[in-house]
Amino acid sequence: MSEEEKISKKLLIFILLNAIITFIVGLILLLLGYNIYFNELFYNNAEVYFIFSIITELGDIMIYIIIITSLWYAYDKKFAKNLGFSLLLGGAYANGILKDIFKDPRPWTRREASDYGFPSGHSQSAATVYPYIAYEVRKKNKILAWILIGITYLVAISRVIIGVHDIHDIWGGLLFGMFFLTIFIIMEPKISEIAKTLSFPIKAIIVVVIPLILFLIAMVLFPNSDQDYGVYCGAMIGIGLGYLVECEKIQYDPTILSQKQKIINLIIGLILTFALYFALSFIPLESQIWDFIQFIIFTFLIVTLIPWMFTKIQK
Repeated sequence: MSEEEKISKKLLIFILLNAIITFIVGLILLLLGYNIYFNELFYNNAEVYFIFSIITELGDIMIYIIIITSLWYAYDKKFAKNLGFSLLLGGAYANGILKDIFKDPRPWTRREASDYGFPSGHSQSAATVYPYIAYEVRKKNKILAWILIGITYLVAISRVIIGVHDIHDIWGGLLFGMFFLTIFIIMEPKISEIAKTLSFPIKAIIVVVIPLILFLIAMVLFPNSDQDYGVYCGAMIGIGLGYLVECEKIQYDPTILSQKQKIINLIIGLILTFALYFALSFIPLESQIWDFIQFIIFTFLIVTLIPWMFTKIQK
């Protein structure tokens, strides 16, 4: 058994144990009738609401943009690509489809949240992103790894505390997230091996066509959906195509940089990333198609233009 297979096996066992514990705890709470108990318990507690409304932001898209671009510019772009393209965006798309299929209303404590509740998107994304990073850093910093695992559950719990989801929403989100992460761990090495045998044009066509088809499917099946399918599918194209172009033409490699250069690139990269994000956000168009186009442009530029600038600066 290769080292990669051993790592995958250990990670799968770890995810399975977490899934079993999550399933049992969630089932017990549901059977005891606590589905919205904690929503109601903290509904009028302003101090607790404030604290957990901050914690819940750890599952927000802006935080994930910071995490993925930071890893891309200062750690390892393939790891960042896997995290962003497959786990976060692929998982978010799947979550949107599940919400539109189940059409489960949120609890009455939902406040400003208006779309469907099951499964919780924040919980599902947290259950894929943070454990994947935790496993990556576990050998260098075990404390950080456990903190990241803790964040996964804190994000899920926060959704109940601030009233936008009930227990079965976050239960489903965590379990679907762990399932999605498991599928990724099993399939990613096999897909990567196949991708190595393909030419650049074929790979470029694949990373454009598949998200486009997914977007069209979502628009046909759920034309009035509140889910951000344009964002998810557009970003998949931008990251996927941008990664291919960058590897072929630019070849920025953060792993060979000094610690000082990594910090400089990280600061510059984050500033430019958010400058691009807010610049595109100023265009006053509200539609899935514009979201699709906007996030193709945004993600393509942050994984090609900014790394290209870094290579010029380093020279």
